Amino acid sequence: MSMIFLLSCAAQEPCRTELKDAPRFFNLRLGMTAPEVQNAVGKKLKIKVKKKGERTFFQNFIKKPPPAALRGVRALYLRFFNGALYQIEIFYEEKTNWQTIAASAQILTTNFNFAQSFQENTTRQIETKCAGFSLVADNVLNPRIELTNDPIRTQVLELREREQEKKKQKK
Repeated sequence: MSMIFLLSCAAQEPCRTELKDAPRFFNLRLGMTAPEVQNAVGKKLKIKVKKKGERTFFQNFIKKPPPAALRGVRALYLRFFNGALYQIEIFYEEKTNWQTIAASAQILTTNFNFAQSFQENTTRQIETKCAGFSLVADNVLNPRIELTNDPIRTQVLELREREQEKKKQKK
């Protein structure tokens, strides 16, 4: 059975955590360069991205187990823009403690000191928007978190849109 959960702020104060204080997952933090990411995850993964433009690194651990630095991870997307990590998306193994909305909200609140309380909503996805970043967690295929530098994501989306317009004009 697939589950999705939403971490929304109750009618309390908004998240005031700044981008520089965004949570880390497996020693990965927003803004890291590819060599810094490589050091964080170890030598088993080969993190190679170009310094210009948008790049995505993907690795799944279906047939082979993850390196020790990523224990409990089923798949990993690392998205870079101009050489800096702007989005971390992690799919966890089913046996992790991220399986329910209550557990996920508790983990995020406790581990990352978010001031607001999180409630389940009808889509069963949890999300918080802070000063410069957002954090989403759900459980569609596997428990998943997505940590994003929102200003950079906006730049990436605008760039994609411009590129699509250029392609349309060439036709």
